[in-house]
Amino acid sequence: MLRAILPALLASALSLSLSAQINVGGLPYSMRIGMSAAQLSTVQPPAFDAQAVAVEDKARADAGALPMYGRILPLSISPSTHGTWTELANGDRFWRVRVTSIGALATELFFEGFNLPSGGILHVSNEDGSEVMGGYTAANNKESGIFTTSQIKGSSCIVEYYEPLASAGLGQFTITGVGHAYRFVGEAKAQDCEVDVNCAPEGTGQTAQRDGAVRISVKEGTLLGWCSGSLINNRAQDCKAYYLTAFHCGVNASTADFTAWKFYFKYQRSGCDSGAASTGSSVTGCVKRGDSNDGGGNTGSDFLLLEGEDAIPTSYNPYWYGWDANNSNPGSGVRCIHHPNGDEKKISTVNTIQSSSAWNGIQAQTHWRVTWSGTTNGWGVTEGGSSGSSIYNSSGLIVGTLTGGGSYCNSVQPNGQLQPDYYGKLSYHWESNGGPASDDLKNFLDPDNTGIKVMTGSYGPCGTLGLDDAGSLESPGVSPNPADDMVRITLPEGLKDASYIDVLDLSGRLVVSKRIGADNTVLDVSDLANGTYVIRAVGKDRVSGGARLTVVH
Repeated sequence: MLRAILPALLASALSLSLSAQINVGGLPYSMRIGMSAAQLSTVQPPAFDAQAVAVEDKARADAGALPMYGRILPLSISPSTHGTWTELANGDRFWRVRVTSIGALATELFFEGFNLPSGGILHVSNEDGSEVMGGYTAANNKESGIFTTSQIKGSSCIVEYYEPLASAGLGQFTITGVGHAYRFVGEAKAQDCEVDVNCAPEGTGQTAQRDGAVRISVKEGTLLGWCSGSLINNRAQDCKAYYLTAFHCGVNASTADFTAWKFYFKYQRSGCDSGAASTGSSVTGCVKRGDSNDGGGNTGSDFLLLEGEDAIPTSYNPYWYGWDANNSNPGSGVRCIHHPNGDEKKISTVNTIQSSSAWNGIQAQTHWRVTWSGTTNGWGVTEGGSSGSSIYNSSGLIVGTLTGGGSYCNSVQPNGQLQPDYYGKLSYHWESNGGPASDDLKNFLDPDNTGIKVMTGSYGPCGTLGLDDAGSLESPGVSPNPADDMVRITLPEGLKDASYIDVLDLSGRLVVSKRIGADNTVLDVSDLANGTYVIRAVGKDRVSGGARLTVVH
């Protein structure tokens, strides 16, 4: 936020390619057989320069720039250059290495050339095995070869890669960096007056909006920071993974940086000021679609629209926010769900939006000016990491995104809870920022230029697409049908350039998404439950009609 100028190893392996932080669970093989990690070789990056980082962070704070939580330190580790291979009696083998960044509160790993073969599986764990991420498989491969992990608490992590005999030598990856987190790690990072999203009455009736809010791990060169964002619907209702956030979160991010951004769903405590939060529901990688062309709020409304590289798993229970692009004061019943300093989801409440406002000394009325209300469980404010979160009206529709402000808990700054925050108007994002018209938000949220400025939200906006309009939209061919294992999909003539095949259930929920690769469109449905599904092809600009598929085992 800108302060206003102020456990089976291979069990359940995914049979359909779905790139993301999807994993098949389980434990590393070495842990299953009780093998010690004490003698593992350790690789360390160059030392973290805390003094230099402190100077950089002060300069960023003085300039009103996004606060960062970590730095990426360079490495070059691969199974052919470091670590230890252990051969098993059946010819399978596994490789291990320890990565240590002295003084880190948590570490995260950055990979290039990531390409795991069939049967290959990678885990990352902490020293005592109490925290395990993975297993990651060929389902996590991407054309870019980029892969990243979430944070493992502590200064060390252990990487283990298991490779079956049938795939010997086929696994490839290089660990090119370790994220050294030095602040904003773990629970209770937010100020003490913040309110957990699952508190009552503040969060009562806000479940959908909660499920559409995401925590974003931002990469900017070697810098790592937290922002907040929202999954947002569009008039085509095609379930595109559009994330709306603030441009100042990514104003200096490169195309390569965006491939390593991470989006965390469901990162919230299970109770009110109680319960654990899991980082297990995340997806990695995005491309920039539109922005405010204003240097991050210098002259405009400070918005950034990203499209995730991958479909969002149904198990994340994603909600696509609706929106209102009319420039009218949303009045009472306004709320914001956000991740202050990267903490678990919090909710802030305002009785009424005070007024339309300028930001950063400019004349245009680009922002909504809000002050927060005290509620039963606290006094929600915003902090660094809240940047890009959405403020929404009493109908649950987004009307703005957070640029910054001066609100603090009273314990941090006396009367700070009474200071205003500023949200770039969605109505200004729409087409008022200047710069290329192709960057305007309306081009993506209203791709057919209908002129409609209000859109409802949905858990399954693409629904049973094509079932009722098969006559007007080309649908894929599906055979055999019914099926119990392998199905061949024939792409419709108008979508020969399709990049994904989606499988949806009849409620419209995405069950799985398969990237079209060398095997073209062969789909393994052996893991799907008996029932009827919708198959559709997804291209760059449109989707096909839906074809019914019946699965019977």
